[in-house]
Amino acid sequence: MMEENNFWGEKIEKLLRKTMLKLKFSEWLIIAMTIIYSVVFSYYTIMRHYSFRSNAWDLGILVQSIASAAQGRLFTNNVELYYSPTGSYFGVHFAPILFLTIPFFYLIPKVETILVLQSIVLALGAIPIYLLSDFYFNNKFAALMIAVTYLLNPHLQGINWYDFHTQAFFPLMIISAIYFFKRKKYWMFFLFIVLSLSTMEQSVPLVALLIPQCMVDTIIEYKKSNSKRKWIHIFALLSLFTIIATWMLISTYVKNTINPNPPMELKAVGNYRILGIEDPVEIPLRALLYPDLALKALRFDLPYKILYIVSIFAPNCFISLLSPLTLLPAFLWIFMASLSNWPPYYQLGYQYSAFTVPFVTMATIESLKKIIRNRNNENNKEKLLLKMTALLLIVGTLLSLCTSPLSFIYEPGCYTYFRDYGVSMPSLLEKKVLELLSEIPMNATILTTPTIFPHISTNIGAYVIPPLDAISKRLFESHIKYLKKIEFDYILISYFWDKNEAEFIYRNFLANNSKYGLFVKAPGLELYKRHYNREPLKITIRLTHRELFKAESSVVVEDPSSTSGTVILLRASKEAGRYAWYGPYITLSPGTYTVRFRIKVDSLPSGKILKLDVWSNSLKTEIVSVDLYGDYFIRPLIWHIFTLTFSLSERLSEIEFRGLEVTSNVSVFLDYVEIEPH
Repeated sequence: MMEENNFWGEKIEKLLRKTMLKLKFSEWLIIAMTIIYSVVFSYYTIMRHYSFRSNAWDLGILVQSIASAAQGRLFTNNVELYYSPTGSYFGVHFAPILFLTIPFFYLIPKVETILVLQSIVLALGAIPIYLLSDFYFNNKFAALMIAVTYLLNPHLQGINWYDFHTQAFFPLMIISAIYFFKRKKYWMFFLFIVLSLSTMEQSVPLVALLIPQCMVDTIIEYKKSNSKRKWIHIFALLSLFTIIATWMLISTYVKNTINPNPPMELKAVGNYRILGIEDPVEIPLRALLYPDLALKALRFDLPYKILYIVSIFAPNCFISLLSPLTLLPAFLWIFMASLSNWPPYYQLGYQYSAFTVPFVTMATIESLKKIIRNRNNENNKEKLLLKMTALLLIVGTLLSLCTSPLSFIYEPGCYTYFRDYGVSMPSLLEKKVLELLSEIPMNATILTTPTIFPHISTNIGAYVIPPLDAISKRLFESHIKYLKKIEFDYILISYFWDKNEAEFIYRNFLANNSKYGLFVKAPGLELYKRHYNREPLKITIRLTHRELFKAESSVVVEDPSSTSGTVILLRASKEAGRYAWYGPYITLSPGTYTVRFRIKVDSLPSGKILKLDVWSNSLKTEIVSVDLYGDYFIRPLIWHIFTLTFSLSERLSEIEFRGLEVTSNVSVFLDYVEIEPH
């Protein structure tokens, strides 16, 4: 047995060496770029997740579905039971591509595994782009530049940024399918067409729109081929028809079997409210029969839609428009998105860009081929090709610097044009919450809010409260009734995220409910345990610029002497009485608290410098305060800690820890606000 293992080990080693020796310099470069992209986006999407910027919709849904599948269930989750009572994700979306994730998750059952896998899958799309470009132009350097431009595409990076979605598999699969079709490797073409269809039911009409392009290619090949090979091209085209039709039947059958009575809300007709449809299949006919409604729908958020369309074609300098046949699937999605009133369809930073990126990139390759075809000799063709691909790379780089989720331009929490772009690292508070979550038993049943849910979604006993305004009142009320029947081991609420959902859970599941006792008490964070009646574990938290709100005149700056590395700074001004910071509007349970403000100032006037207070915004009442004078500080630019203590006899909401009434001509720095419960 040992000899047999050594034999196969040597065979594999020889094969790898042989393959590696055959690789050209440009091929090593594209592999390196793919690895770099995967590593960079894996790291920053994980940091984004650790910073509590992920959500039950959709990271939590998919991770819990995969976790259940790794335990032998059919991708069940507890997030959308109001849509699919069986809990199976396939009752909502038919996405068998998820089966490919199971081995990876089984080996490393963590949320991070899924985020890394998504980054790798998106990066791997550059490989078939490189191969397709090299096949078309027989120029590896030009192929390399096209593939790198693909990796720089803001829409591709936007898919990567927002949680995890099965659509992320679509670019790799559909580009690979087209590559193998062009190479006439039809069995591989069929395989990747099936994989493309398996990403999401929305992919079916997009894949179907490949048929015109495939028909044109088939006719050309039919005329060129000898009589013995003619039937192969016809067979490939007919097989494509058959695969798509069969997939539609299978998809419909599986969804109807798992979820025979889906609610009307599942059809997402609200996303086309202006057009007034009852089913998404009505969109083209409705737009044709009611042009006035179509025009009204088109005008909704028109500037954003124009920006979206421009952003699709700009990374490729609009030359992809020279190949409209290849762009047909992308045109279909743009048409659907333009008539919608739901921003995720027509904004950067969402998974739906997966339905345009591959086709625009492939159309760009087709267009480049058309452009250089008119040149007289091969030397001129090669020069023009290299100039054009270099231009694409330069434009792609510039656009990526401005519109990448990693761009320095954006700060987390901004949704104006894109979905919450900007790099972030977990704050002191977030690290503390992550530590607490790691202590909750994996086999416990637990109810929590949407932002916390992804961090416990590997637990198939985790449940989440739906966003209060996200689904219909009818579905929401029925789902709450269902949740109230469950005896949860733990209920976790936080007022740093999902304040409304946290308050809803407290009022409907915890208030006046003797079954649950406060197990962990932290300011703005409460963990309740069933049948617990002892003293809670008390946790001190620190709030930094990430949780507090800086006043209009304040800025966030780096300060190596601070605990977190960054501070809130209100610079000196002639104006007096200014706010420096406020917030974060959390809820505190009854008890005694000590608050510590870590502050420094750049000068020491003789009078009052600023006021610190604890304020209840809900009652418009000051709970405790202190005025700080110049002689309270030892010397300028040295950190000082000032303490306030207060007691609450009842639960209070919207509590702030403020720095205000700042005097003129003094700069005030805040490192953190620490709140300790007693």
